[in-house]
Amino acid sequence: MLSATSQVVIRNKEQFEDGKWLLVNPPEAAIFEQLDNANLYGFHQYYDVYQQCISQLSPKKHLFSVSYSTDDTFDGAIIYMPKSKEQASMLIANVAACVKPSGNIFVVGENKSGIKTAEKLCAKIAIQVNKIDSARHCALYCAQLKEQGKFELADWIQYHDVNVNDVSCSMAAIPGVFNSGALDAGSRLLIENLPSKVEGNILDFACGNGVIGCFISKLNPTVNMTLSDVSAIALHCTELSLQRNNLTATVTPSDGLQHIQQTFDHVFTNPPFHSGVKTDYSITEAFLASIKKVLKPKAKLTLVANRFLPYPDLIKQALGKVITIAQTTKFSVYRNG
Repeated sequence: MLSATSQVVIRNKEQFEDGKWLLVNPPEAAIFEQLDNANLYGFHQYYDVYQQCISQLSPKKHLFSVSYSTDDTFDGAIIYMPKSKEQASMLIANVAACVKPSGNIFVVGENKSGIKTAEKLCAKIAIQVNKIDSARHCALYCAQLKEQGKFELADWIQYHDVNVNDVSCSMAAIPGVFNSGALDAGSRLLIENLPSKVEGNILDFACGNGVIGCFISKLNPTVNMTLSDVSAIALHCTELSLQRNNLTATVTPSDGLQHIQQTFDHVFTNPPFHSGVKTDYSITEAFLASIKKVLKPKAKLTLVANRFLPYPDLIKQALGKVITIAQTTKFSVYRNG
């Protein structure tokens, strides 16, 4: 079944029947088959839906990237509203540089995702912004482009220094990445309680901007570090952060652990528990259910999470034992013995 946002798009599919259109971060592959237009392209910042699209549809029409090339031009675009307003602003600026002058940029989203701010966010690039439809607790806005804009990803990148236990790393931040601009308390607690020595093949799962992996690599220069995430924004931030700190590692996209092929001596993670604006444990549940396939014999898992989340039992079910190695009023760091 299509998401509520895609159902609203389908209600207005006559708007998208003609010309070359770009769909930005659609939540499912099926929307491309539901719209009556063979000239649809996909721009994906999330690897799970990108993988769905290239396996079911024409791979050449889909791009997994932090930004879309402004060398390509479209008659119009549909942006699915992200949770982060800063990420939405970046996407609107990027897409405005890909759409022809006087073309239309549609923004669709759930009311609780902040879709009502679309009018204000589009005001800088639009002649006018109109609300086209409202249904299923969602809304669809249309912005008529003033002129084709200009976009440079570098304008949206910032760096900030993170200091933990007298060690410092310079971290990249792009709108839409977790840990953008500041170190969250959970990751800080995990880094403060890293083992005195880490060796071998190491995975930072759901790495965000790469802060955990960067600190481990800086403190243990001989490790073979791999950092994975589903987000193209996160992976680009991670690559920039590694370069900034003169560190070497493998950075790889993955939907959970599906695309991780090797095994590790230690896996570290501060896993997400939101999908968009919704609380969603399924990512971590799936990760823990399949964690054994990427762990060497006697390997360790270290996971930080909000204390209210039911992860200790899941870790015990997956790996047989769990201990709490650090705790605050809000967060706990768990390890499998």
